Amino acid sequence: MVDSDILLIAFVDAIEGVKNLIGERGAGAVLREAGRHSGPKLLESLIGKLPEVVDKNTALVRTASIMKELGFADEIKAEDRRLIIKNDVFTEAVREDVKENSPVVHFLAGLIEGFVQFMSEEKAVVKPVKAEKGYIEFQVS
Repeated sequence: MVDSDILLIAFVDAIEGVKNLIGERGAGAVLREAGRHSGPKLLESLIGKLPEVVDKNTALVRTASIMKELGFADEIKAEDRRLIIKNDVFTEAVREDVKENSPVVHFLAGLIEGFVQFMSEEKAVVKPVKAEKGYIEFQVS
């Protein structure tokens, strides 16, 4: 079986390849949409259909808990319409500096949006406020 760290590095390198092909903004848009689509599919494959639909804020708190449990980051906190992620696997795997407009950050934003929509059937807009290796702060509306 392939090591999960190797798969993660390959995925991040693929993100960088998309950025090189279509530019940073284009890659951010495409990868955000990819995250929105893959988030619900990942949750459904792990937990099946949810027995209840929850409000958006509850879904955001649950998203933080699920993502931490799955190993996406060491610490994920949802508070006051903000999501703070520390020591995440994605930005740690990027070889260059990470900024708010990095495609890997937009993929993670889309993944969060997909998780929230799967649980609440409401749309969340996740905007990167601050990003660097090992730290991402999102504003959620």
